[in-house]
Amino acid sequence: MKKFICKRCGRCCTDIGGRFSEDESRRIERAFQTLEKYGLYLAIPPEKFSIPLSPEEKTLMEKLSREKGVNFNPVPKLILVNREGIVKVIEWDLGSRRCPFYSEEKGCIIYRYRPLACKSFPVIMGADGFKLLDLCPEIKNFSPDEIEMAFENECLHARKFSERVESIKKRIIEGQKN
Repeated sequence: MKKFICKRCGRCCTDIGGRFSEDESRRIERAFQTLEKYGLYLAIPPEKFSIPLSPEEKTLMEKLSREKGVNFNPVPKLILVNREGIVKVIEWDLGSRRCPFYSEEKGCIIYRYRPLACKSFPVIMGADGFKLLDLCPEIKNFSPDEIEMAFENECLHARKFSERVESIKKRIIEGQKN
């Protein structure tokens, strides 16, 4: 079985987001509207989505940006408004179609510390299993039934990412019940 080997072309770092059709954007917005009863709101429209960042990843990337002299400007993506009206950002977005931590000469300058979404690329976990994102030119060499074997590490990270999202949703829903 062949394994996926990233060619470090940089496409996933320099052409991020903005890939949803109008119909997909509307479906995403409708899905999030169902969560508004729990106080969860989209802060940016789906067509502006780039790399999702947990609050911890955002904090780490801010520190790394200061150390490396990188202009890093994340934006709130998902906000939670509790019963008292206190607003908390529960997911951030890179805020750019080009990652500020990507260098044409060096590649990813924070590779060891890159966000979970980057570690999982080009794999995403959907309701019906793993899928490959077509932004990666290497995916054409793999069939859907090869994903879990060929992209073992990426699937592991995609599963962690999905679990993180589900955990957040569960905490929000449980928190609203109490």
